[in-house]
Amino acid sequence: MPLTSLTIAPGIVTDETPTAAEGRYTAADKVRFRDGRPEVVGGWEAAITSKVTGVCRGLHVWSDNSGAPHVGIGTHSKLHVYVGGGLYDITPPALAAGNVDGTGGQGYGTGTWNTGTYGTASSVEYFPRTWSLDNWGEYLVGNPRGGGVYQWTGNTGTPAALVTNAPTQATCLFVTPQRHLVLCGTTEEGTGTFNPMLVRWSDQENNTVWTSSATNQAGEQPLAGGGRIVRGLVGRGENLIFTDDGLHSMRFDPSFVFTFQALGSKCGLIGPNAVAMKDGAAFWMSNSGQFYVYQGGAPQVLPCPVRRHVFDNLSFVQADKVYAGVNSVANEVWWFYPDRRDGNEVSRYVAYNYAEGLWSIGTWMRTAWADAGALPSPIAIDLDGSVYFHERGQSANGGAIAASLESGFVDIGDGDTLMHVKRIVPDFKGLVGGVDVSLVSRPWPQGSETTSGPYTIASTTQKVDCRVTGRQIAFRLESNSAPSFWRLGDMRVEMQATGARR
Repeated sequence: MPLTSLTIAPGIVTDETPTAAEGRYTAADKVRFRDGRPEVVGGWEAAITSKVTGVCRGLHVWSDNSGAPHVGIGTHSKLHVYVGGGLYDITPPALAAGNVDGTGGQGYGTGTWNTGTYGTASSVEYFPRTWSLDNWGEYLVGNPRGGGVYQWTGNTGTPAALVTNAPTQATCLFVTPQRHLVLCGTTEEGTGTFNPMLVRWSDQENNTVWTSSATNQAGEQPLAGGGRIVRGLVGRGENLIFTDDGLHSMRFDPSFVFTFQALGSKCGLIGPNAVAMKDGAAFWMSNSGQFYVYQGGAPQVLPCPVRRHVFDNLSFVQADKVYAGVNSVANEVWWFYPDRRDGNEVSRYVAYNYAEGLWSIGTWMRTAWADAGALPSPIAIDLDGSVYFHERGQSANGGAIAASLESGFVDIGDGDTLMHVKRIVPDFKGLVGGVDVSLVSRPWPQGSETTSGPYTIASTTQKVDCRVTGRQIAFRLESNSAPSFWRLGDMRVEMQATGARR
């Protein structure tokens, strides 16, 4: 009998019917696509033995003037720095703990998307505490959402302190390349009233000057379109301001300090950490139920074949926990998000390979992520406060990496003929630790499934004999070892039509 290649198109597709997903992969965990082939993700190892206190919702990596890497870590109850291999508590003494979970809203612009009452003010915090962190030169500046603006000047024995003269309430902050400290969603200069759509900035090179005058560059600008600003960050040649409705550009202009332009609507950011920047391109998860990219011009929808899988199960009350991060090692953007099937906390991820336009999904409890840069590897924080370096080795901090991949079903002709599979010829590159292969058969697209196997494949396995019959056949790969790695090539099966059409 001839050998037939089980050629499957790269990328995960979950939002199609069983027949429409024929010849595609339909499920995965800890598996990425690189150069069109599926492979197990890189391993991870503990960066330190200590754990951060609280649930991390903010992570920023930078270098001081000597080139030494620093990491700012904001949790619901603490502010830490990771310096020289040690973890230090720099929490401002008067800063009380914030919410771990979201609870919904009590007024437009104060709660999660589509909750609360339009136009009703609220003095209660309904969001989980998230942090916006940046560096002012070699100093760390940070803002716990809805709180004040803090600065840490580099002494690990001294806590962060409020920035002199800065507004006492802000939604988020960032530092422009021209050295303005920018606050989004903050108090108006003249009245002191909180305006969730206000952008306000300090004087250039001086983050203690916030009162505008003819002799400085401090100022403010209210935006239109939306109920609140969600996040601001630096892009390529412009700053980007995300609201709950859309996207605005903020450009430096020496004549006016900054000019503003609306770039798009109905593409609002779902949470303050749900956007990641890579080489001037912004990738974000929107509360509209889409993924977007902005590379200049106007925001564009990212076609996503796993979109319904993500948004139909996303816990929108906990949407502010969504955390996006770039993994430049593999040309990926990851979104870690809370799936309501798993509870309130971040439990799953969706990843996009921006070089190849491919998507993958899986389970992973990472509440914050930062790309390699000042540090040689990406760094991430687990729910229990463990700090990990990623893309290191081939184990889960010495333990097993549980990875899996499932294909859609294939058939002969239009699926009206039974086929018999009697042999599997594996094709793996760099196989470490072995992989189990199962064949799944069924008589009709919506018929009951029968699983045969698993058949264990080692690096020396040439073939596996089996006896599987069905109109449609799919395969499942699973591995759970330390170390562990595999990259799938063109696996083949020996099969033939039985001639039966029952």
